[in-house]
Amino acid sequence: MAVLKEIKENLRVISSIETITRVYQEIASLRMNKIRQRVLNNREFIEELSRVYGLAKKSYIVSPKKERVGKKESFIKRRGKRVAVFLSCNERFYGTLILDIWRELLNYLAEKKAVLVVAGRMGKYLAESSGFGHKMFYFELDDEKPEKERVKGIIEFIKNYEEIIIFHGRFSTILFQQVAQSNISGGIPLEKELAEVKSYLFEPSPEAVLEFFETELMSAFFNQTILEHRLSRYATRVVAMYRATENAKERKRKLKIEQKKLERQLLNRKQIELFSSSQLWI
Repeated sequence: MAVLKEIKENLRVISSIETITRVYQEIASLRMNKIRQRVLNNREFIEELSRVYGLAKKSYIVSPKKERVGKKESFIKRRGKRVAVFLSCNERFYGTLILDIWRELLNYLAEKKAVLVVAGRMGKYLAESSGFGHKMFYFELDDEKPEKERVKGIIEFIKNYEEIIIFHGRFSTILFQQVAQSNISGGIPLEKELAEVKSYLFEPSPEAVLEFFETELMSAFFNQTILEHRLSRYATRVVAMYRATENAKERKRKLKIEQKKLERQLLNRKQIELFSSSQLWI
């Protein structure tokens, strides 16, 4: 009886887990579908912004007043060399995505010296518990609705570095998420010959216009990586919760088989006892 009672209790617990994982899966699926179009639309916007910036920068480089042909310069005043930003999360149930990003970041830091910026409590936990020894700057960031002021605060901090590498998840398919390294430093390679560039009139000055472009590009790129990371997390959760739900169903199936087996054994024992007791009266 004790074993049968334990099985019934396990069935109750697993049924609750199955309900929870199914709810998490449905919510993640809704959010994933909602954000997917925003990610695609933002990609188009950033590509166009990058194209305009490229034209402006080429025109500035070939200007006869400047002797900077072939050099890729930044127009934002920067005080640091390199910063690595780890976009993590605050909650669990994202499969191995966050841990995979952290491992990629550790490999990067093992080869290159960089200041570490962490967004999200899980990232802070991984950094503090790993004992990897790098200085860390932590920023709180909501998983579902990143606050504009906090995002702006991160951008204000990282824009002081010459090279800005963001480590995040990137959506590929519902079943496959990539660990991505995105360089948002603002130095865009020139893809065409400088001789093909037209001259433009800049107001108030070329430097001010290009600094504005680089600042806007950095902000746009960083916000896009946050969107990409959120989309990747939602997709990972959908898959993780689907697998958890299926595992719960399989566990329930096995427990129910065991329950029926024990119930039959108890029934058979009662019948044997009843038959034995009836024989005594014959």
